[in-house]
Amino acid sequence: MPDSYQVLADSFEDIEAEVVHAFSIYGGECLSAKYSDGSGKGDCTYGSVRSILRETNRSGPYHFAQPEQAWYSWNMLIPSSYPTLGRQTAGSYTFVQWKGFDCPHATLSHSARPGHDNTLLLRLNRTTGEHDCAATAEVILMPMNQFKGSWRQVEVFAKWSTGPDGRMDVYIDGQRRGSYNGPTLDPNMRSPTGRPDAPNHFDIGSYLCCTGGVELIKPGTVYFANMTRDTTKITK
Repeated sequence: MPDSYQVLADSFEDIEAEVVHAFSIYGGECLSAKYSDGSGKGDCTYGSVRSILRETNRSGPYHFAQPEQAWYSWNMLIPSSYPTLGRQTAGSYTFVQWKGFDCPHATLSHSARPGHDNTLLLRLNRTTGEHDCAATAEVILMPMNQFKGSWRQVEVFAKWSTGPDGRMDVYIDGQRRGSYNGPTLDPNMRSPTGRPDAPNHFDIGSYLCCTGGVELIKPGTVYFANMTRDTTKITK
């Protein structure tokens, strides 16, 4: 979305960081570009909006794998006023994703659709085709009304695998909030490079998918700082 991303001063809202990344969504506009599968569909088709910072590397924009296993750490602020369940028109949020070619392998997400729990989720996905994704597992991490309103430190351990030896553990403010054992890479994944390593870039921001129309979307901004990836846990 135009003008939806900003780099703020390091003193923002009492966080110690070199930079703070701000990601805003708002109604009325959507990304006009079409998906690369030739379907002619895109974000506007699904009433979706996004403001996302995508991981890239030297060998290509996002055709690369993650380390076999790693610890990911970041600080995250979802303000109390952010339009989640009961405040947003509809749709599902993705705040963090490990993205394959078609669908995210895993996300930290939240459903704003009526009838869903007001929670932050770890969601594992598989590709169904034509940019449709289905959950293979959902792990409730904590209520959104407890997560929102303060800076949170989030740490995730991931062992990437298409088999049963895959694993993800999610810690929030030092407390383990959820664990998953099983495939962590989309079992239906396809690689545009033809290589056996699954595309799996790490992205942060705010992506609101599949609403009733972009003109109905309520605005909001989320904040990230201190993103790291390492072989060991940052906090003890």
